[in-house]
Amino acid sequence: MFRLLTILLLSSVALTAAPKIEIKRVHQKVVEATGQPYGSPGGIYFKYTGLEPFIMYALQYSHDMETWTDLYNFGTVGDNTTSPLFHWYELPPSKCFFRIIMKW
Repeated sequence: MFRLLTILLLSSVALTAAPKIEIKRVHQKVVEATGQPYGSPGGIYFKYTGLEPFIMYALQYSHDMETWTDLYNFGTVGDNTTSPLFHWYELPPSKCFFRIIMKW
């Protein structure tokens, strides 16, 4: 019984400690009267939660989930943060997967 409770407790700690990533879309604004776009072009930014403070992280992308390429490296002070805005032309041209990992 004690072993079962220990395993359940450790597995719940491991599941809640994982960093989470959320993708937020941003659209370019348009003047209603003329239909002309203005301001910064659209793109995406990432919202991170569940991070460990004072750790270096990397946001990576992959097309096949086998080879991963760093897109953005960042360090944290708190347990959540937001990335800068990535415009559409700065991102990979085709569909891809994103993940967050600890660098060191």
